[in-house]
Amino acid sequence: MANTKLKRSLGFGAAYAASTGLVVSGTAMVSLGNGFGTGGLAFAIPAFIGLIIITMVAISYGELAAMLPGGGMVGEYTLPALGRLMAIIAVLGGYLVLVSADGGTQLLVAGESFQSLTGFPAPLFSFILLAILLVLNISGVDIFARVQIPVVFGMMGILAVMGLAGVTGFAAGTPVDNPVLATDWGTLASMGAVAIWLYIGMEFVAPLAEEVKKPWKTIPMAMIVGVCTIFLVDALFGWGSTRYADLAEMASSSIPHVVGATAIFGATGGLIMTIVTILASFSTGNSYLAAIPRMLYGLSNEGLLPKWLSKVSRRSRVPWTGMLVTAGCMASVLLYSTFAQGGIDMILNLISIACTTWLLSYIIAQVDVIVLRRRYPRARRPFKTPLYPLPQILGIASCVYLIVFIVPEMSQRIVIWSSAGIVLAAIAIFAIIWLKKNRLPLFTPTDLTETQSNIVIRSEDLGEGFETVEASERPAQEDAR
Repeated sequence: MANTKLKRSLGFGAAYAASTGLVVSGTAMVSLGNGFGTGGLAFAIPAFIGLIIITMVAISYGELAAMLPGGGMVGEYTLPALGRLMAIIAVLGGYLVLVSADGGTQLLVAGESFQSLTGFPAPLFSFILLAILLVLNISGVDIFARVQIPVVFGMMGILAVMGLAGVTGFAAGTPVDNPVLATDWGTLASMGAVAIWLYIGMEFVAPLAEEVKKPWKTIPMAMIVGVCTIFLVDALFGWGSTRYADLAEMASSSIPHVVGATAIFGATGGLIMTIVTILASFSTGNSYLAAIPRMLYGLSNEGLLPKWLSKVSRRSRVPWTGMLVTAGCMASVLLYSTFAQGGIDMILNLISIACTTWLLSYIIAQVDVIVLRRRYPRARRPFKTPLYPLPQILGIASCVYLIVFIVPEMSQRIVIWSSAGIVLAAIAIFAIIWLKKNRLPLFTPTDLTETQSNIVIRSEDLGEGFETVEASERPAQEDAR
């Protein structure tokens, strides 16, 4: 009996919502408010630099997703470039760590927001929300799309309207005379990690490649359009907030975006932003449960993770076992976050750890582009990086810089690097044991044709316009023999 395939039914709207659904998250809005509270309107400068960096990364992911439109995403991109060990590290290190560091925190932010609104216990609401998200995602990818699209567009619209009201003066609050630069230039220059967090996660549409119509065209467009609109909306809201809010209060609050909205529109603004925060955490959790299980599914199909992670529901045609694992990671960190009660410092530390391993995954993806260009120069690329290899070189250098200067204080950097290093070492040890047990080479790249064929065989029709790599297109070094 043939294996159940993922259902290809998502258009550009769903792809855009998946790309921006994680970006417009609870912790991203915390970073947004904290950034403008700490730096003032001048925070728009590192935010714009972050946009340039993330666009270069998005272009790389776009080329890779067009060549290898599989659910395993960076894992399957890395297989024919750097081999199996790096593929496992790229997925588990970059994304399972992300869920572990950020997933539960997002739900906690939603719970605390709901508690401030209704008095309902925050932890209980957070777990209820996780259960709802799990049920929705197991019900099918169409359900995901029908929920995600209105939530994302609604949040973006509310942020834009609030920001525009603050900028134009059509607000209930009283304007204050805040400095454009609320800190020193050195501190502002070190806020790269906070700025990049405004966009990080735009590639979460890529794991849906086996369910998106014409993924080789839709996914690159969704990522690039997504990060540009995120910058415009965030800059507008930040600008409006700095005209009315007390910057010191925004910088020290665990819900600085709510402080900004309250300053613009009074209690009504705070109420609306609290609801938006809940929706943002809902959207983020929805993105996690949509994307991470597909990555695990892709690696499992390549034999790099246990086979049971590739199980697909015959009724809803979604990778349900991977969803249970992802939900379990989110639940475990939710428990930790609930009992730790670290406030804004704990949230920012978890963000920094996740950002470090995530940026490493971004570096691997950009290296994949360079390696595959050299090994398979004649491979058909439905989407190609403009000005290659300049975006990859600048993107890699930028990601390394952001990791090195992840936070301003050296003592805190050491804690973050150590935490990320311990997690990555544990993942590497697991990967080595798993590959040795299954007698698979660690660093030998797979054949691009084979990896692409596996994706094509297990997927529904990719649509007119997509062409596979021909078997005659061997690696460049073989042609030279």
